[in-house]
Amino acid sequence: MIESIMSMQKGLPEEISALEEDLAFTSRQIEARKKIADEHQKLRERLNGVIADSREKIRSFKEKQTLARNNKEYDALSKQIEYEEKEIAQAEIKLQDISQAEHHAQELQKKGRDLITENRYDEISEEMMPDDVLQQQMQDLTEQVRQKKEELESIVIETAEEVATLREILAEQRAMVAQEAKRLLDKYDHLKSGTLQNAVVKLDRQACSGCNTRVPTNRHTMIVQGGFYVCESCGRIVVHERLFEEAAVGGQQ
Repeated sequence: MIESIMSMQKGLPEEISALEEDLAFTSRQIEARKKIADEHQKLRERLNGVIADSREKIRSFKEKQTLARNNKEYDALSKQIEYEEKEIAQAEIKLQDISQAEHHAQELQKKGRDLITENRYDEISEEMMPDDVLQQQMQDLTEQVRQKKEELESIVIETAEEVATLREILAEQRAMVAQEAKRLLDKYDHLKSGTLQNAVVKLDRQACSGCNTRVPTNRHTMIVQGGFYVCESCGRIVVHERLFEEAAVGGQQ
């Protein structure tokens, strides 16, 4: 049956999806940190440029002061020097803010590294995860995703022909069932479209093997004769185990 073939995948699609989510989350963390680092670097360069430019202006203004012809001209140059000194002071404060933010980030990562050493992963916040650990996580996750996808692709390739044949058989069977029992087929499709596993189950010890709810006695004979019963508790279609055996034999032929 197609379900048994799909079970060979051992939940690989779900594993791959979960790994890709972790990979995307880790990638976003790395990108966010890189963005902050780039912004700090650009701002630091701009501020250093402002400081260098202001210092050059101050040097020029002081040279002009030595040549000032009167107090008014001297005072005007003094005001320009004072303005440039304020520009330098403001730029230096901003540079200090950047350094403090980077130092704080480094301290958090140091604390995170200590927690990792002590195996206290549940106490580590996103900010505490060291950069190199994040990079290693990204590499490991990328490799895991690659391996899982290769494994899944291998299974898909190996079973492709068998799945195609079974789908053709299933399509023929559905066409036949649709003519004779369309309501049953609709019920089956409805069950399969939801989260319910095993839409069709066996009658086991006079009960639905899907939820273990007892099947009414007056339904037993009908099930034994090849009929079906829709479980009033879980909604699954209950049939005799003989039908499963016949389906298994048919699938092997």
